[in-house]
Amino acid sequence: MAKPSPLRRSLRLGTPMIAATFVITGVTGVFLFFHLGERLFKQLHEWIGLAMIVGAIVHIASNWRAMVKTMRKPPQWVFAALALVTTAAFVVPQLSGDAGPGKGGKAAQRQLQQALLSAPIDKLAPVLQTTPDALAAELKAAGFTVVDGQSSLTTIAGASSREPREALDVALAGLSAGAAGGPPPS
Repeated sequence: MAKPSPLRRSLRLGTPMIAATFVITGVTGVFLFFHLGERLFKQLHEWIGLAMIVGAIVHIASNWRAMVKTMRKPPQWVFAALALVTTAAFVVPQLSGDAGPGKGGKAAQRQLQQALLSAPIDKLAPVLQTTPDALAAELKAAGFTVVDGQSSLTTIAGASSREPREALDVALAGLSAGAAGGPPPS
């Protein structure tokens, strides 16, 4: 009996590779679903998912004839259609900016960001648990030109030839630092 070629031997690795990566992807996926150990499992889940794709490609290549024969059967089309509909149910709302009730879709995030950027810093500071003077000092320390407390982050960024998002990042960094330090100033 002839010895299989190196390519044929390597193609036989597809199925065991899929099996191994499936177990790891499944276990880490369950942990991520229940928000357990996200810092531990997220990156592992993503990389093993990529390895699973490689295994699937190798598996499909080594079993091409059988795959084509199987895909001609109606149950395969039903499962393929279900997979596409399920995927669309998750992807389409994210692309349209409407992630559903209570999910804080992209449209809501943009509205909130716009409200924060357009509010005068004397009104924005209490929301960010700081004082207008402290917020102005943080912005100045980051290289922004602050004229007065009536200026918005968008105006301040424009006067400083910077992007408004940069000013917002500075303002929000102060919020996370302030949250760790105790109650907001009075």
